[in-house]
Amino acid sequence: MKTKNKIINTAIKLFNKQGTNLVSTNHIAKAMGISPGNLYYHFSSKNDIIRAISRQFNSELVSIFQFQLDDVSDFSERFTTLFHSFFKVQKSYQFLFFEGVRLVKHDKELQNGYSELKGLIEESYFKLLSNLVKIKLLKKDSLLIVDELLEKQWIIMWYWASYSSIEKKVFDDERIKKGIVLSLSIIKPQLTAIGKITFDKTLQLI
Repeated sequence: MKTKNKIINTAIKLFNKQGTNLVSTNHIAKAMGISPGNLYYHFSSKNDIIRAISRQFNSELVSIFQFQLDDVSDFSERFTTLFHSFFKVQKSYQFLFFEGVRLVKHDKELQNGYSELKGLIEESYFKLLSNLVKIKLLKKDSLLIVDELLEKQWIIMWYWASYSSIEKKVFDDERIKKGIVLSLSIIKPQLTAIGKITFDKTLQLI
């Protein structure tokens, strides 16, 4: 693994454990067993490292939403995989969710990255709902309230880790499972009769 990637991975571990305020570039270098000068060869500052982590996170998250639902039989496996993957990524980058509001508020590049990420996921979410309508799992009228559905979905998915932390809940597989069930519940009122049957089968797989 290249030094630059090792710096990113080490920083993620330290930020997740201690928070960005308590971790300096010297702490990261010491944890890696390299000199601060070596670290600064790759990154000019701690903020530069955070931006690199954010770009990596954004790329991973966008890739999760790149899939197609062509048949009813695809729904259960692909939908559960989608949410499992999202919350696994969230667990890997917990500090971005715990400190996201503060970090984004004070960094224009992070603001732009967040806006771009949200826009890409909104596009993917609309395509996903359109596919669910096409295979008759979701009511056609659902597309008229896609913004409302996405906003509810976003709030649950994006802030589940932070909420769990405030509630002093361990963000383990059981907590992730509960987040998935809550996320899926957003579309439940919009399901067709066939969709409800498929939805219930999906919950048994989680």
